[in-house]
Amino acid sequence: MTIDRLLPELWTPDTLAALERWRQGHLLPVDRGAWIVPAWMDDPVTGEPSAGGAVGGARARSAPLSDTGYTAVVSQTCDIAGGPALRHPLVQVCPVRDIATFPAEKIQQVKDRQVSEYVWLTQPPVDGASWAVDLRAMVPVSKGLLAAVEPVEGFATVEDELTLGQRLASKLARPAVHDALGGLVFDALRKLLSKAKKSHDWCDDVEQLRLEVVEGTALYPKRVRLLVLTDRRFGSAERKLLRDEWKSHRRSLNAAGISWEPIHFLTVDKCPVRLYRSTVPINIPTLERGRFS
Repeated sequence: MTIDRLLPELWTPDTLAALERWRQGHLLPVDRGAWIVPAWMDDPVTGEPSAGGAVGGARARSAPLSDTGYTAVVSQTCDIAGGPALRHPLVQVCPVRDIATFPAEKIQQVKDRQVSEYVWLTQPPVDGASWAVDLRAMVPVSKGLLAAVEPVEGFATVEDELTLGQRLASKLARPAVHDALGGLVFDALRKLLSKAKKSHDWCDDVEQLRLEVVEGTALYPKRVRLLVLTDRRFGSAERKLLRDEWKSHRRSLNAAGISWEPIHFLTVDKCPVRLYRSTVPINIPTLERGRFS
């Protein structure tokens, strides 16, 4: 059995026409998901009990993963309908989560794109609902199901739908970095810029934040510094917030065995290509500069 075996011998005109209605970001009225668990033992993560199978065996488990009754299509639109889509019998969907019971601060963080596993739905099908796409699980769904039901809008604009794709790409493409950096430090930088953007014009001139691993690797760094790429040369007052924030992490990084070096500001036109390629992008959604490469 292969994916090719799931392809129809001939796509019918009615099926192709029905699939043309769908785009990435549309909602599907399905709440179920599926995942693989060990068959011979209790799963220590999900709690699924043993099925008494042979050692090393696996089995599929299916249950509702969405508490809203919806999943969101996360496959690219060109993989749903059109030329490349003819090679794809399945689409990927993610559960849609009701986050209304989250603390107000976390809901705002989801709206501000500060929580990597959630994408805020700007136009849920229930008025006033606080829903978000949960990117922690992707489930394959036959296109036959899409062809049989009507798509449901979940985002207010095409730009909002594109944000879903950008967030997926960023999540899947982000490099692995040491926990001492990828957690506390990167999160602090995101929060700083999210807050500063509301009252400081210089934020609009920040192109990217990147981590320069001066010695070691991103996962096992020995010496690092923060690189700030800007559209124009910043004065000392404009550099202060970012400089002070980066300096505040010196002690925690040293405690983790990582040597800290002072922040480095560069305008985009002065950044050597070799330096750019060798540094690690830090995803800061509020900069609104699109996906890092």
